[in-house]
Amino acid sequence: METKDLELFLAVARNRSISRTADQLYMSQSTVTNRLQRLERDLGCQLFTRTPGGVQLTEEGKRIYPLAERMVDLERRMLEPAKRAVRTLRVMSGRAFVSTDVPKCLHQILQVAEVRLQVRMGMYEDMVEALVGNQVDFCFLGEPIHHPRVRLIEYPPDAIDLVVPRGHRFVHDLPSIGALAEEPFIAFADTSAPFRRRIAMLLAKYNVYPDVRMELDSIDGIKAMVAQGLGISLLPRRTLHDAEAKGVVAIPLSDPQFCRPTYLAYPDAIEHEELTKAFIAIVTQHYAGK
Repeated sequence: METKDLELFLAVARNRSISRTADQLYMSQSTVTNRLQRLERDLGCQLFTRTPGGVQLTEEGKRIYPLAERMVDLERRMLEPAKRAVRTLRVMSGRAFVSTDVPKCLHQILQVAEVRLQVRMGMYEDMVEALVGNQVDFCFLGEPIHHPRVRLIEYPPDAIDLVVPRGHRFVHDLPSIGALAEEPFIAFADTSAPFRRRIAMLLAKYNVYPDVRMELDSIDGIKAMVAQGLGISLLPRRTLHDAEAKGVVAIPLSDPQFCRPTYLAYPDAIEHEELTKAFIAIVTQHYAGK
């Protein structure tokens, strides 16, 4: 078994795609597939199953993932004996957090600790799986995770604002939240996403069932569509710091329930590590200033 094959296995697991991994590593898909099959023969188990969107880890693959990370890290340290061992801080986040809070917190941790950063985006279900499987150190979340092996810290919630184009009638007069039903709506994420479900629940209180014209997983994409007058949207306030530059207007809503929780989750296995405590302190300080 070659360590290079383990590194490839880790890359495919993170990308959930053989083709995407092949592109990143400038390899052919057949080469990636052949090396994964060689690793599966060496280990005597299947590591991935195919899905409509790519691949996902099998139960054996999930078990091997953290072991492979340790082996790759150990070889790296053995081959670089003169260098001090550097810990990898693995962070996972949804799109809203990765465009606002995550970069600032990572910048701060680099000022106080010598770490290698590994950041990836994922859906809520992906983050739950990664935390339980010790595949990630921290997750920034907009919904809680309740699991005996996951620790959770709650921070101040983020208000959800109405986003409209410049010159829209709501800028000067929003008669009620119920008036949103009259406008074409641009939704963030698909119907299974926690944020989308939260928006639907909040609007339903006002008998508003939005006329969804677009579903986008890019916050900047939503702002661009709104700026062109193609619809209105509801987005977390922390993502709207550049609203004016993007050509949109953020309008606070009168109902304080229009907000999204903010959580930091991490596996209980790293609870007492110094790096864990340092990162929690940085995130806590970051949200204290909000």
